Amino acid sequence: CDRFVLVSGDSDLVPAVSAVRQIAPSKTVTVYVPADNEVRGAAVELRGAAHKHKTLPSVLFSRTQLPPKVPNGAGGWIDKPPTW
Repeated sequence: CDRFVLVSGDSDLVPAVSAVRQIAPSKTVTVYVPADNEVRGAAVELRGAAHKHKTLPSVLFSRTQLPPKVPNGAGGWIDKPPTW
């Protein structure tokens, strides 16, 4: 691949991002931090470990979810939890 994209705000992933940058220095790592507000979207350590970073507004997630019922391939259905 030419670029790595990570969607997370979890600082536990900083070592992984740093490892990718060390192993593949010619590749770009971009972090998209999902957030509704500046405090939750700070992710200072994770943003600092990547080459590029952006905030991904949480409102976009509702437009990317699967429908409420998805066929399971065996004649049944998988239901989306109501809280999603």
